[in-house]
Amino acid sequence: MSDNAEEGIARAQAAAAKAAGAAGLKEHHNSNIAYLDERILIFILAIAAIGLIVLWATTSSPLVLYGSFAGVILLTVLWGLMRIKRIEAIKRQRENDAKSWQSD
Repeated sequence: MSDNAEEGIARAQAAAAKAAGAAGLKEHHNSNIAYLDERILIFILAIAAIGLIVLWATTSSPLVLYGSFAGVILLTVLWGLMRIKRIEAIKRQRENDAKSWQSD
């Protein structure tokens, strides 16, 4: 998607949130902050992955090698669980939004 299309979508979402009043703007702002937090986390994880590749390529200690490998597995499982919880929260929020639209 081009930058102009993303900007248009963002403007439309902001206009809809503004029309919903102060509560809509606050909710829109919070969802955008969560999206930015996810992007920052992805960049940090990418830098960490590059660091791990360098560590694994240069280390001579089996303790460091296998310990970091176990840490990566553990962090991957924890990150997956956090993503599942986030997806479920988004589904609940969308269901609540759909219910509120149907009752109007």
